[in-house]
Amino acid sequence: MAMTVPEDTRTRPILCLLFLLCGLFLPAMIPAARAGDDFHFITISDIPYSAKENYVLTQSLAPAIIKDDAPFVVHMGDFKNSSISCTAALMTERRNQIVALHPGRVFYTPGDNDWADCDREEIPERFSKLNRLDLLRRLFYSTSMNLPPEWQFARQNLYPENMRWTYKNVVFATVHMVSTNNGRLEILLDDPTLALDLIDARDQADLRWLYHSFGAAVQQNARAIVIATQADVTRIKFTPPCSVTLRQKCDAFTFFRRAIALLAKEFKKPVLLVHGDTHPYCLDKTFGGKEAPNLWRFNSTGDYSFVDAVRVTVDPENKAAPFAFLSLMRHLPPRSTCKAG
Repeated sequence: MAMTVPEDTRTRPILCLLFLLCGLFLPAMIPAARAGDDFHFITISDIPYSAKENYVLTQSLAPAIIKDDAPFVVHMGDFKNSSISCTAALMTERRNQIVALHPGRVFYTPGDNDWADCDREEIPERFSKLNRLDLLRRLFYSTSMNLPPEWQFARQNLYPENMRWTYKNVVFATVHMVSTNNGRLEILLDDPTLALDLIDARDQADLRWLYHSFGAAVQQNARAIVIATQADVTRIKFTPPCSVTLRQKCDAFTFFRRAIALLAKEFKKPVLLVHGDTHPYCLDKTFGGKEAPNLWRFNSTGDYSFVDAVRVTVDPENKAAPFAFLSLMRHLPPRSTCKAG
């Protein structure tokens, strides 16, 4: 039987206001930021997809990331292409490669190639996607990150890949959403009902985590919020939203888009959604629409575009440009629009 999603969670993102209103009556935990208190972090995703990309990563890009003075790295999944077998040996190798970019300071959120697509028919050695997700969680999230107390690091119960931390009074959070319609399509080696029930549960957990992250930002009087995920939530293949009766050929990201827009509108300060999954390398300043002009979307490098990482500068006191982007090795800014053409 499909897991029932509470009606308010599915269709009324206004619930998020409860978290914000609760936060408004709590004392700020972090003092106001000083002028010039900007910083940068690094994003990387969708790499390596080939032997050539792996060579560039290991010989050039990884050393550049290690040399950089960023306080942390955000990895938005897809550490291989979708046609390579998800063997434990490869997944362990890629885990080691990722954590070595900044030991103890890499925040990784999974991609579909890393678990959800491991059962595809064209893969030489196929695996259950649920089995690979379990292995992924054990490889990446079974040990403590041992971060400074002032980072206020937290993980969501049962979903350790959903993380939250604070750096220089900016709140960061990862949300586990992946391509392949958030894992709903091509369920080939698992019981479809069980797999979809687990996806429904993760959808609910993701929304709760998003609400709580904004609530934490309000409580802390944070200067800005950055949300990181793998999936490009703007790529809509199916129009109807997913529901308890429509579970696969549906828009898996409708409620996330609505929730983050409403939360950003109420938060008013700068909000950035960063993701991988697709190309081009681009910045969408209109993602929040007229209701939430403070909500921006950044599509990072990778996904067969070009092999690089990105330095993301955060300066919330700069009202015109609270976030700035430059690729690490080629020093290129993203396209100023993510629209086609």
